[in-house]
Amino acid sequence: MDILKKNFFELFDVDVAVDLNKFELDQTAKLLQSQFHPDKYINSTDFEKRLALQISSHINDGHKTLGDIVSRVEYILKINNFNKDESKTINDINFLQEQIEYSELIEEMKNSPDNALIEKSLLDVNKLLKQIIAKIKKSLNNSDFEEMWINFSKLRFYMNNVNELLEIKKI
Repeated sequence: MDILKKNFFELFDVDVAVDLNKFELDQTAKLLQSQFHPDKYINSTDFEKRLALQISSHINDGHKTLGDIVSRVEYILKINNFNKDESKTINDINFLQEQIEYSELIEEMKNSPDNALIEKSLLDVNKLLKQIIAKIKKSLNNSDFEEMWINFSKLRFYMNNVNELLEIKKI
């Protein structure tokens, strides 16, 4: 099989899964780059140089995509031909209310950072993240891509919450 035609899971020889071993992914990326890095083809034909550059770029894209859980879940949906209109919103009223509350809390913390509250909020959001990831795994196992997309949308919100809290923590 042509390496450029492989999806990223095939490229890195891993099962399609929500959880991946980051260390093994990094090691495989290094191994692949050592085989296909354009610098190894410095004395090759222009075609071979271009091909090495394309393969190296494909490896980098795959490593970046699989290395981030949000990108990985989005990619799993993509390779399963599940496309959802991004303008569709989540209809989970409790989740939406929770996000409004987090937004208000984050805005308050930006104005008056409280490390203890930030740490507690991070723990709370991380607990929610674990729950939503478990639901995404279950949806993938059941090939329920509609449910997977709903939970993926929630995952993005939770990751944004974590990133905002970490940013406030730096201040």
